[in-house]
Amino acid sequence: MKMKQTVKNLAGKITTGLKYHIVDTTALNTLANPIFQALEVTVYRMSDQVSLNARVFASTVGYLGVGFVLARGRDLSRYVFGITNKTKEKVQRLHDKTYLTVFNAGFAPTMYVCSGEADPIKIGTGTAIAMALGWFTGDYFGYAVDSFRDLAGLEKCERKFYQDLIKRQKPSVKKGLAALLVGTSVVINYGVYKLTPDKSIAPENTLVVQQFYDKLAEESQ
Repeated sequence: MKMKQTVKNLAGKITTGLKYHIVDTTALNTLANPIFQALEVTVYRMSDQVSLNARVFASTVGYLGVGFVLARGRDLSRYVFGITNKTKEKVQRLHDKTYLTVFNAGFAPTMYVCSGEADPIKIGTGTAIAMALGWFTGDYFGYAVDSFRDLAGLEKCERKFYQDLIKRQKPSVKKGLAALLVGTSVVINYGVYKLTPDKSIAPENTLVVQQFYDKLAEESQ
């Protein structure tokens, strides 16, 4: 009987952890994909296909574990520094900006090296850009995670930015709002590709991304 209860409790924890992982990663992808997609087809001058490949890859590795590490690492960091949903907003925002900046400082160079890039200048430049994006967008990613957790019914969001009108909605309505946000993100992605001219660019401008997919193709053979 005790063994059965232990197994049941463990299964419950695994199920809850999986729910958090899916919700957190969905929240991160919903916000991240339109931002990075817009940068890829404008500032980075990637072709639509390369940008799409990058977004699919980023979303996939997110669900395979990177999203879990990012979101749960944030939870741990907040716990260590004694931050809750009721802590002053400026403190929460500063934490999330700093956290994502530090996270990208470690993740970006690892990603570039694994993608086949060996030029330290390119790795350093890419990492610097990722850290800058982490600082400017970290608080918004924090908002996204906290909001989606509430919309999915995992935990209440008590942050000041979160409107009372949304808090009072039924669980079914909240989940509908979450689905609407995801759908809106997809529509924005589609719109950006349609509204911006497709770039026919030299391979060297997307070297890191292309080398990664070439490496995947070689390993799959």
